Amino acid sequence: MPPKRRRLNERRKAGDEGEEQLEGTPTTQSRPHDELWFSDGSIVLATDVHLYRVHKSMLAKYSKVLRDLFEIPTGDAEMESWEGVPIVRMVGDSDGEVYMLLKALYGVNLQVPALHVLTLSEVTSLLSISSKYDCKVMRADVIQRLESIFPNNLEKMWAAKLLWESFLPSHAFELLAVAHRCEALLILPTLFYLCARFPLEKSIGAVQALPQDVQKNFLLGRDWLLECSHRLRGRFLQSTKIGGLNHVNQICRSPECLEKIRAQLSVKPFALIFDVPDRGVLVGLDMNQSEICGDCAKKHVNTIRNLKKLHWDELPVKFTSNSWEELRKKAISTATP
Repeated sequence: MPPKRRRLNERRKAGDEGEEQLEGTPTTQSRPHDELWFSDGSIVLATDVHLYRVHKSMLAKYSKVLRDLFEIPTGDAEMESWEGVPIVRMVGDSDGEVYMLLKALYGVNLQVPALHVLTLSEVTSLLSISSKYDCKVMRADVIQRLESIFPNNLEKMWAAKLLWESFLPSHAFELLAVAHRCEALLILPTLFYLCARFPLEKSIGAVQALPQDVQKNFLLGRDWLLECSHRLRGRFLQSTKIGGLNHVNQICRSPECLEKIRAQLSVKPFALIFDVPDRGVLVGLDMNQSEICGDCAKKHVNTIRNLKKLHWDELPVKFTSNSWEELRKKAISTATP
């Protein structure tokens, strides 16, 4: 499982007027959260923005890490508190991550159907903090949602891509780094592909912020995708000679048909291989008026489908050095207690 870090408590001290303060806090102190502050709460979680007064029993029920932490004896003199309620600083966790964690536990059902309304950044926060604190049920729901957005099935990717259009490069690359750290293995190949679709001039800062090993895998995999995509396009720009020694690579015996396909390629924008429709350059054409013969159209479609299937099987190997099957086995192993 991904690495988990324990929370750190700090000592309390008295202010100039005898008022309790948090040692080491910034001038602008954290304030109680308007929503997640329960008067009967038994613990206060502190971030750099908010204080959350919640219940130990609720946290311990869903998080083994927090349950183990609460069982560690702490001398009262060493523990800071809020009106007698112990304070735990959420060191290394953003306020947004802590809020999403508590929102998932209190009064809001964030199972897979409800996860559809969350932004990509919010789902990323939930993946990070549920993995860190070993909240198994929450992590499983989040990963199920992510696998619907970044499927490991080529046929399902077309529908999933409709969701991608609203994703910002910074959010996609943030998820890539978190998914790699948190071992959300099955979404990685398709998530790498999404990140590769962004122009480098818009994503270079996010690429440079990736861990070095992830950055290397991304850049090498992106080059491979470009090569595959150019190769697919080149299959329909090959020169052929009518009446040659063999016709293995020949598109058609009719120069008119060949030139029509070439003409369509010249006006179609370049796309990475899994963004090319199965009908390729034939999309939107009236085949009765196009002068492209039926045999060529069939070969065109079959070639695209076969190459996409071939390279889909290669996708996880190029980006993660594992096959789809190997990733599935590792994902099951990671999810098993």
